[in-house]
Parts: sequence; C-alpha cells; structure tokens
Amino acid sequence: MNARYRTITPFLALVIGAMPNLASGADLLTGTWRLVSFVSEETESKTTYKPFGDNPSGLISYTLDGHIIVIIADPTRKPPAEPKVTDAEAAQLYRTMNGYAGRYKIDGDKLIVNPEVAASPALVGTEQTYVFEVKGDRYQLKTNPFVSPLTGKQIASTLVWERVK
Repeated sequence: MNARYRTITPFLALVIGAMPNLASGADLLTGTWRLVSFVSEETESKTTYKPFGDNPSGLISYTLDGHIIVIIADPTRKPPAEPKVTDAEAAQLYRTMNGYAGRYKIDGDKLIVNPEVAASPALVGTEQTYVFEVKGDRYQLKTNPFVSPLTGKQIASTLVWERVK
C-alpha cells in the first residue's frame, strides 16, 4: 500500500464514522426500554384505565437487525400456591401479562411489528402498526384502536418507556 492510501484510509474512516446514520430511524429505538406507564382508553366511552396497574413492569428491546422482544406484567401478580397451577390461577396469570417477539421496521413515525410468537396467538402472523415518538430517553407508543381480548371493548393504549442505561 503506498503512502497516499495509508493517509486517506484513516481520514475516510473518520469522516464516515462521524456521518449520521441515514439508513433508518431504527437507531432511535435500538436498545432496551423500561415501561413507565400503560394507559388504555375505551374509544366509545373515553373511560381510561391502567390494565397493568399504577406501576406496570415491562421491558422492550429492539435490535439493529430488526428484531423486537417485549414483555409486560402487572407487578402485583401472585405466584400459584402449588407447582400445578389451577384454572383460576392460570386465568389470572394470563390476564396480568402480555408479551411477543418478532420483526419490526420503522416508516417515519410508524412502528410496524410482525409478531412471530406471542402470549396471544391471534397476534402471530399479523402486522401491527403503532405511532411512536422519542424525546431524549423517553419513548411514547400509541396503538391503533383494537378490540381488547379481556374486555371485548374497543380501546386504544398509550405506553411510555424510558431507556435502560
């Protein structure tokens, strides 16, 4: 390698490394976020409620290669009394957690998720579109209206996440 290339190569590496990543908005979400708030609103009555309590527990992780993993739970969940879960305990555990994993992509302020595995099998193979906004280390996600499998009513939810450091 001649002297000219030895001089230009480090310079180009610095310039390219300093350029903003223009490939996608995925860099905004890449990493792990902790759930701060989860509020649902019935679209007809405008009644709001917190399906996972006042201090929901949850983590969501986004990878640069387009994978998403999320789990959310009510932190007041109780473990079953015995190793073999009763039907009543299983129903309560189902109602107090949610989770899924799959692929995601970003289109402007839209997050498009294709769940490959989910606590609710009805999500698998679907395309879910959300509106999101990142402000510093906070991230807000709004769902489109959907029929809640727990209440049977049409709702929309707003989730607020904080970046895990």
